[in-house]
Amino acid sequence: MVSTAPRPSPLEPPLDPYRARLYRVAFAFAAAWNVAFGLFAGLAPQAFFTLLRLDPPRYPAIWQCLGMVVGLYGAGYAYAAWRLDRARPFIAIGLAGKLLGPIGLVFTIRSGEWPLRTVTLCFLNDLVWWAPFALFLLEGTRLRERLRDAAPWICAALNAAAAAGMLFAIRPGTEMVPDAAARAAYIAAHPFAWRGAWALWLCAATSLLGFYAWWGARLAPAAARWGAAAFAVAAAGLLCDFAAESVFIGWLPDRLEPTARAAGLLSGLGANGLYSIGGMLLTARTGAPLLGWKRAWAWTIWACGLGLSAATLAGSVPAIVACSAALMTLFVPFAAWLGRAAR
Repeated sequence: MVSTAPRPSPLEPPLDPYRARLYRVAFAFAAAWNVAFGLFAGLAPQAFFTLLRLDPPRYPAIWQCLGMVVGLYGAGYAYAAWRLDRARPFIAIGLAGKLLGPIGLVFTIRSGEWPLRTVTLCFLNDLVWWAPFALFLLEGTRLRERLRDAAPWICAALNAAAAAGMLFAIRPGTEMVPDAAARAAYIAAHPFAWRGAWALWLCAATSLLGFYAWWGARLAPAAARWGAAAFAVAAAGLLCDFAAESVFIGWLPDRLEPTARAAGLLSGLGANGLYSIGGMLLTARTGAPLLGWKRAWAWTIWACGLGLSAATLAGSVPAIVACSAALMTLFVPFAAWLGRAAR
């Protein structure tokens, strides 16, 4: 007699409810981005080329067709967010496209067909999704477990390295140097150091999201929704950071003052503000070991983050420098300490 009982899907990842919620957040963000980009390309096919100062396409219908394809990917990601047990094929195909897309863009830029500033498209369409897609596909493997357990130390190390790169490698190209011409000359003369340092900041920002996911998993079960909310807020901040860093990497030193200002607002105001709000949500819902002066330590970090956002909005370079220094000095050991304390 053949059993009629439903069999579990072989594609179903071994996820606890909290991790499943985080993946649903990530895939929902990916779906929303793809659908929005598809509509943008389909309804305003010239707008992308105007924004990036490219020659208008001779056949805009081709760009509209690309928008349709990207939008359909969004439908697949939405289904993946809804049915995680059947998500692996959609996410695997999506990740393959997000790996091949940057390869194609490299050849396009090297050939001179598109300028370097078009990396913004690659950063937002492809690179920002590598981590959540790859980690989902690694679920159930030893590598995934090791990465999850090491999240606080990875975050601390990458943020320390990124801060050191800012201080020792690219400081002459930042607003810490008042002379815009001198900054532009430095960026033009040191392109690899400049781009490498900002790429390191992207890695640090991505590791921060992983740290928040790790931290939220250690909240009391009743506070798990707050952990997922903190992750969602920080994920929105990560999108701001990828947009900003893509500008620092691909657009400068062209039109240095207005371009750097716009990127600074995206990163210093948008991303840091959202990261700080996410950290505040996690801190507010964490009990032991975050007690006494250690809780004050955490709240001081987020106050520095909000201070950095306010300083960026005001355009005060001394305040930006002071808040950034305090933020990194406090946050890096905090992430490492929390990782050890929660073992």
